[in-house]
Amino acid sequence: MKKALVIILFLLFAAGIYFNFMHTGSISTDESTENTAGNTEDDENGQQESDSTSQEDSSEEEADDSTNGLVFNETAIQEKYDERVSSNEQLIIDVLLPAHYSGDFAERLNQQFGSNTVQLNQIDLPANTTAMNELTVNENSDIVIIDALQIADYNDEVLPERNLRNLTDAYMDLYNTGKTVIILGNPNAHEHENLQAELENDAEYFLENDYFYIDNQDEITENPYDYDNEQINPALEDEMISNITNYLLQ
Repeated sequence: MKKALVIILFLLFAAGIYFNFMHTGSISTDESTENTAGNTEDDENGQQESDSTSQEDSSEEEADDSTNGLVFNETAIQEKYDERVSSNEQLIIDVLLPAHYSGDFAERLNQQFGSNTVQLNQIDLPANTTAMNELTVNENSDIVIIDALQIADYNDEVLPERNLRNLTDAYMDLYNTGKTVIILGNPNAHEHENLQAELENDAEYFLENDYFYIDNQDEITENPYDYDNEQINPALEDEMISNITNYLLQ
């Protein structure tokens, strides 16, 4: 009888241990599941926060890029540019060119700037230096680029009578209205020694006398001038456009 009682008590004890183990294991499994779920949720939240931060950073970068801020070599131009941009306006550049330039010269130059903060306007410059009168520009322009008219004088066969005084007077008239004025030197598109000599003399004169002058005398391409259409080869114009942007921008 005692032996049977001992066996029954042993079985009850073993059963108690078994049920206790199963209950504890279930709790541990539930807690582990909860912890795993919690960690997953935390990871997801962390990922969402990271993605949100990345999106914000990306948006800020896009916002910075959209302004297309430019840095100019000349302090006077930079100040005008900064003032325009701070007022949500464009820096306005008038480009005065004779008929032997392509009609889209200023548009292509604008593309080189690659910024919506600058507006370029191409304006006809009909005369050579011997017949220059008062120049027509936009009243609200900040910068005026004037062709130096060396090729125009050559084409009109007045290169020996070239009148630099008329060109410099036009320069100063615009300068005195508060505009920044730049003279655009020509390339030797005709590959003629007389034109080359004038280009060299002009570059020396304008630079020594502190005029803003873009020197293009060394630029040359194959077939630099289209004599059928009386225009500079667009490939040579592209070299000039590159020189203009390099002259203006850092």
